[in-house]
Amino acid sequence: MPLKHYEHCCSTIQALASLGKIEGVIPLLHGPQPCSYQNQVGSMSCRPANLVTAGTLVNKSDVIFGGEEGLKQQVRNLYEKYHPRVIVIINTCIPQLIGEDIEGVIIELNQELPDLKVSTCLTGFNYPRSMPLGSDAAWVAVIDTFEKQGKTPGSVGLIGRTGQDAGNLACLEMFFKKADIPCYVFPTPHIDSMGKIVLAEKYFPIHITPWLTCKHLNENFGGEAEFIEIPVGIQGTSNFLHAVADRLSNQKLHDLTEEEEKRVRPELEKIRTEFAKEKVRMLMVDGPANEVSIGKIFAEFGAEVFVVPSMKNKFYKQEKKIMQERYGVTFIEDDFDTLGEVIDEVRPTAVSVEFQAQPECISRLVPTFINMLYLCEYGYDYAIDLGSNFFKNMHRPVYETWQGLKKKYGG
Repeated sequence: MPLKHYEHCCSTIQALASLGKIEGVIPLLHGPQPCSYQNQVGSMSCRPANLVTAGTLVNKSDVIFGGEEGLKQQVRNLYEKYHPRVIVIINTCIPQLIGEDIEGVIIELNQELPDLKVSTCLTGFNYPRSMPLGSDAAWVAVIDTFEKQGKTPGSVGLIGRTGQDAGNLACLEMFFKKADIPCYVFPTPHIDSMGKIVLAEKYFPIHITPWLTCKHLNENFGGEAEFIEIPVGIQGTSNFLHAVADRLSNQKLHDLTEEEEKRVRPELEKIRTEFAKEKVRMLMVDGPANEVSIGKIFAEFGAEVFVVPSMKNKFYKQEKKIMQERYGVTFIEDDFDTLGEVIDEVRPTAVSVEFQAQPECISRLVPTFINMLYLCEYGYDYAIDLGSNFFKNMHRPVYETWQGLKKKYGG
């Protein structure tokens, strides 16, 4: 993977942030205090304050003698106080390193607390340089707690990316509702509604991240999983909806899609005209996998797009091919020492990065967008809003002033 020195967030923080958005689930971070503290603080802005997350605070003694007893006691404490439906143990680097028997702990707890479902996901060592995979691993752990049910005839399941998608997929759901297609989405804000995903006959992932999730659903609950493309922007959204309509032989969904595309097409042309005048070069650097999806939107606007990917799973490879063939997007997969080197080579109009990359961007006076703030990017209206406000949000007068001062006085 790229980014030898530009390390982004650990997969643990994404697992915690995603699980921490689901009511009925308590994520229990099993790791030392520094790990727990950093990941708790780092994920606070990504999850509701009213939902509980917890940790075990593995200490030196636990490293030597094992922390299984402390882990079991913490699960008991959480169940006694909060009575969650599910507890997911996020097994971090140190417990993995010392070889703790988490599966054995779960077997004991399931016998002791039959009304509680306990599962686990591995983070840290497993995905040290791909933060979004923390969500994929977390969703597999949640799916392990679901019960098999009969399929709903003619139904579809939309498989999202992270906890931030929970409750934010109406821009896609509405099409299926209007077309009278039974539709289940995953994730959702509550564990009960999330569990309904097993009712779907066909699973359609809507981002590159949930490859393990789809694989697990298919292997354990049946149903066909098919990646079409990420439904972002105008063409991407239309292609996705038309493809699903073809699979279901549903003319109503075709009609709805054509009607919606006709509505937004004039606004898209205005945005394309503006981007053509400005000759935008966008550098999208990996983060929550939206370097691909947001990059796809910018490419549709006419920008020259450069993407540093956060992962290289099967879905990414399919989406990469689409973006290369349709828009000529450049993917930077070779390793490099610093992000600054890439910026100096690409010379972008603007950069989309994570928070910790700002110093390398700002010091070069390049307009910077924080990719963590651009999520739930599906559908038509998100793209139109992004394009309509892009140049205003660049705050170019500020950068131009500083660029002028730098040119005049050096530095």
